[in-house]
Amino acid sequence: MDSDLSTSSTHAAPQGSKPKLFPFILILLCAVAVGFGIRYYKGRPGATTEGAWEVYFSGVSTAPVDENNQYSLDKRLVARLADAETRVDAALYHLDSTPVADALIEAHNRGVKVRVVTEADNVDEEEIERLQAAGIPVADDGDNEGYMHHKFIVIDERYVWTGSYNTTYNGAYRNNNNVILIDSVPLAYNFTQEFRELFLDAQLGKPSGTFIAYPKITLTDGMQVFTYFSPGSDTISPLLREINSAEKSIHFMAFSFTHDMLGNAMRDRFKSGVDVRGVFEKRQTDNLYSEYKAMKEAGLPVVLDKNKGAMHHKVIVVDEETVITGSYNFSKNAEVRNSENLLIIKGNREIAAAYLTEFEKITR
Repeated sequence: MDSDLSTSSTHAAPQGSKPKLFPFILILLCAVAVGFGIRYYKGRPGATTEGAWEVYFSGVSTAPVDENNQYSLDKRLVARLADAETRVDAALYHLDSTPVADALIEAHNRGVKVRVVTEADNVDEEEIERLQAAGIPVADDGDNEGYMHHKFIVIDERYVWTGSYNTTYNGAYRNNNNVILIDSVPLAYNFTQEFRELFLDAQLGKPSGTFIAYPKITLTDGMQVFTYFSPGSDTISPLLREINSAEKSIHFMAFSFTHDMLGNAMRDRFKSGVDVRGVFEKRQTDNLYSEYKAMKEAGLPVVLDKNKGAMHHKVIVVDEETVITGSYNFSKNAEVRNSENLLIIKGNREIAAAYLTEFEKITR
C-alpha cells in the first residue's frame, strides 16, 4: 500500500577522501538521501500516508441529509482539492455540486491551474457557468454521438480520483456510488494525457484515442493497475479475459448491463460452477437489452437494488481479488461511443474486500 513515488540522490565522493573512509561516507550519504526522501514524501500536502490508495462509497440516505458529514463523497473531494498545489484536471460528465464548484474556484484563486472538460449536454449548468465566470477554462465534447462520460480528476499530476460518482448532490447523497483514489505518478500521467486530448480536441469532434504510456502499473506492495480508455482502447477483450479467468466467484454491481458478450461470458462461468452474483439498478432493467432477464432465466442469483435513488456502481470483483471499476457501464455504447475510463486492479484483496462489503450491503 506504499506510494510508488520515489526520490533518489546521487553524490560524488570528495576528491580528497581516503579509501578507508569511503565506505563510511557512502553509507552516511545514502542514509541522508533516504531520510530526505521519506521527509519529502510525508511532507507532501495530502499525501496518502496510510498507503497508495483509498476507496470511498456514498452514504445513501432517505432521511434528511447531513451535508456536514465529512465522509460524504463531495466533502472528501473538497478536502482533496484544498490540498492541490499546482494543477487540477477534471473530466466531469455532470457538475451541479456547489461545494465541489466552490473548491475548484478556490483552487484557481490561489494559483492552481484548474481546467475542466464536461459533456456538451451539461455545459449550461449553473455551476459550470460559475467556473467559467471565475476564469477557469472549460471545454465540452461538442456534438459527438457519444457522451463525455468520465468522472475523473487528476490532482498535481500525482493523485487520480475516479469511479462512478458524478459530482452532483444526488451522486453524493442519494445514489450508490464508489470512488477510488490512487497515489501514482504513472497512473496520473495516463489520465492527464486522456484529459489533454479531451480538452484540446473536444471541439474538433475527434474520438478519444490516447496512447497509454503506462498500461500496466505495479505499486510497491505488488498491486497492479491496468488502464483503459474507450473508445480508443480495446476494453471488451480485457473484460472478457478477466471474467473467463474466474475460478471461484464473480460479483458485480451494474447500473446498466446490456452487453451480450459480457452477459454470455458470465452465464458460461456460472454453468462451469463459478459463483456468479449480481445486483442491477432496477429502473435500467426495463431496457429491452438488459441482461437481467436472461441471467435470471439461466438461474443466476441476480437481484434488483432497493435504493430509491440510483444504484450507480459499475463494478466487477473476480475471485475476491481483482476489481474492475471506473465510469464504464457494461454496454456497447461504453465500449464504442462514449469517452470512458476503466481500471482493472489486481493483487489487492483489501480493495476487493471493500467492494464486496458494499455489494453485501446493497443486496442485504
